[in-house]
Amino acid sequence: MNGTDGSGAARTRVVADVDTGIDDALALVWLASRHRAGDIDLQVTTSAGNTTAALAARNSAEVLRLCGVSDVPVVAGAAGPRVLPLTTTPETHGPEGLGYWIPGTGVPDTADRVTTPADAVAAWKRARPEHLLIAGPATNLAYAVEHEPEVLRQARVTLMCGAFTYPGNTTPTAEWNAWVDPHALSFAVENWPDGAELPLICPLNVTEQVVLTPERLATWVDGTAPNRTQLAQLVQDALRFYFEFHESVGVGYVAQIHDLAAAMVMLGAVEASVRQATVAVEAGSELLRGTTVADWVGEGGVGPYWGRRPNARILTALDPEAVFSAFAAASGLTGTRR
Repeated sequence: MNGTDGSGAARTRVVADVDTGIDDALALVWLASRHRAGDIDLQVTTSAGNTTAALAARNSAEVLRLCGVSDVPVVAGAAGPRVLPLTTTPETHGPEGLGYWIPGTGVPDTADRVTTPADAVAAWKRARPEHLLIAGPATNLAYAVEHEPEVLRQARVTLMCGAFTYPGNTTPTAEWNAWVDPHALSFAVENWPDGAELPLICPLNVTEQVVLTPERLATWVDGTAPNRTQLAQLVQDALRFYFEFHESVGVGYVAQIHDLAAAMVMLGAVEASVRQATVAVEAGSELLRGTTVADWVGEGGVGPYWGRRPNARILTALDPEAVFSAFAAASGLTGTRR
């Protein structure tokens, strides 16, 4: 699926590795708009996190179908974390991952077999991505680091994960994606392939600033129009659940949209500030499981505490308003399509 746009120019090859998930769904809506416009060639793989890998594949296919890009392949990958048992979040993302929206298209045939990270990474090899978004646990990524590092030498990798000297959203110190599979994330950053560009980590420190309000959602989706699109209905039903979850944990009747921000940073759709660091992930302690620590690179190109070369770049700032403006301009949701 390495195509060209209408002018014959090559389109950017992008793989989104997701655990769809409400904010994953919004990232896919935006990426689908770029695919539909001919800017990128999109492929999707899944891991288990917000929901199972099979349901994440079903949810992803549903979002892409409603975006009018059913041609985008979806491949289910890791069915569980590298070492630990799987934990999912129905209280955060709904019983099947998309809040109050339950897809009616049926679970893909991956529901009838155990999928593995090898399945996802084989899809990455075929796609030869120039950009790889890891918007769920790093299980598939760790497999690629261990078994198929050449894939990563050809791609720029962006992860939504972690919290650096900042409160977690799963434990006092850990972000969800890092907590679900800390062994995978730790293995990936500690063994990042020589010759591969350093991965870019988009942490809670920044993504929690990307706060969607019901008022802004209303400018995208006409909640009363009887002939609103199914995509608009999915977005509305999913986000209503997400608003309610955030209110239940004291954030307010709003939603933090992490994965959409990471997708836009990946493709340079919004201005972003980045800083190099040596990152470590706690995988051995249950109390601090998934905690991410950064030794920020200083003079001499190493961190002052560990004296090690950087293994990641970390997003330190972006403009949340720019994220929503870019989404509204591209998604096709603004106003109701008749």
